[in-house]
Amino acid sequence: MLRMFTSHDLRPVMATVFLFTGIVSFAFPSPSLPVDMHQWALSVIENIHNERFRAAEEDVRKIIKRYPNHPAGYFFMAAIVDSWMSTYLSDSRENEFFRFCELTVEKGDKMLKKDPEDQWAKFFIGGAEGYKGTFEARFERWITAFRYGWKGVSILAQLKDRNSDLIDILYGIGCYEYWRSALTKNLRWMPGVDDKRADGIGKIKKALDSGIYTRIAASIALIDIYLNEKSYASALAIADEALVTYPRSRNLLFGKAKALSGMGNHNDAEGVFRQVLVRAEKNPAEEHATIALCHYWIAKTHLHSGRFAECVSECDLMKNYQFDDDTKKHLVKYFNEIETIKKQAISAIHNQRSEKTVSKK
Repeated sequence: MLRMFTSHDLRPVMATVFLFTGIVSFAFPSPSLPVDMHQWALSVIENIHNERFRAAEEDVRKIIKRYPNHPAGYFFMAAIVDSWMSTYLSDSRENEFFRFCELTVEKGDKMLKKDPEDQWAKFFIGGAEGYKGTFEARFERWITAFRYGWKGVSILAQLKDRNSDLIDILYGIGCYEYWRSALTKNLRWMPGVDDKRADGIGKIKKALDSGIYTRIAASIALIDIYLNEKSYASALAIADEALVTYPRSRNLLFGKAKALSGMGNHNDAEGVFRQVLVRAEKNPAEEHATIALCHYWIAKTHLHSGRFAECVSECDLMKNYQFDDDTKKHLVKYFNEIETIKKQAISAIHNQRSEKTVSKK
């Protein structure tokens, strides 16, 4: 639900909070999802975490073709589209994303007309509403973000109250509880909200430990949370464990690098950022946003470690790429900050030279 951070930024956005929130959990007392849908769903999860978005879409099309009146396929497609936009810092598929969310709700509502107690229908409707909330929060449209998020988590909470053994449900609820509490501290116009950060973290930990299909998503969520809490060692431990299974995950690698930098291990952090950078540069289909962001983060590590000349070089490299208009607007704050970083590095270089001149005299 309202998971407010991505691998690209410690502050805004959340990309895949409802993805994997118990989507194919067999803890429900209701009938399990069909076996083939279950297998395709597992493949979708695997492909998204490995950033194989086309392969994930192919799996989802199989679900929609076989089960056109079931909400699952449409929800998965919304998840893929949103993950793609989050990865490439784009909103070019926003209409497509919302269309699949609405289709999820529409198909779920039709199922509920036939069976008002259909838990799968309620689950996917709640997931789609919450997913819209995560998208709105990415662009800091807070009123609609909280409205959608609350609508979605309320449905999941109802399922939890009726089926407390649904461990995967705790992931979405926990993310909402934590980020709503964490963010409202900085939103003066929001009414007082109880601090449920610890409760939210506890729920996500349970999903990480015992969830059926939410473990990797819970890992990513906890990394972002621990970075926000400045618990860098905890974030690093989770990232390292998850990277054993998904060594190419951009989310996990960015999380690990940021944790290392937070701990003061700037050289090690640079190495991880460069790992992502090299892979992105070798991929002919790669958008330039990730490459620019790698230079941004590497510049910051150089600044903190006192490598000021290298910092200036990275700042300049970040500006060497061309971007689509929709991507460019998402990078504005990074380009604004990189100018500040460059000025700080140049000032430090001048100070070092002045000190050397004084010492020679």
